Amino acid sequence: MTPDEPTRPAASLAPLPRRLRERLRPIASKALLRVAPPYARYRARQAETAGALARLSADLEFVRERHSEQIARLEDLARELVLTAEALRGEIAQHERREQG
Repeated sequence: MTPDEPTRPAASLAPLPRRLRERLRPIASKALLRVAPPYARYRARQAETAGALARLSADLEFVRERHSEQIARLEDLARELVLTAEALRGEIAQHERREQG
C-alpha cells in the first residue's frame, strides 16, 4: 500500500442495532477465549524456537572458532614433527659418515 492510497476505516459494531450487539458480544467473547490460548501457545512456541535457533547458531560459531584453532595447532605440530624427523635423518647421516670416514 502506498501513502497515496486512501485507507478505509476499521469496521465498528456501532452501526449494528443494540440488540444484535448484545447478542454478538458473548459469542465474540467465547470465540476469543477459545482461540486465544492456542494462539498464545503458538506464539510461545515460535519464540522458543527462535531462541533455540539463536543459541544453536552461537554454539556453532563457537565450535567453528575452536575447530579452526585446533586445526592450526595440529598443523603446527605436524610441521614440528616433520622438522624433527628431517633433523634426525640429518644427524643419522652425519653419524654414519663419521663412522665410515
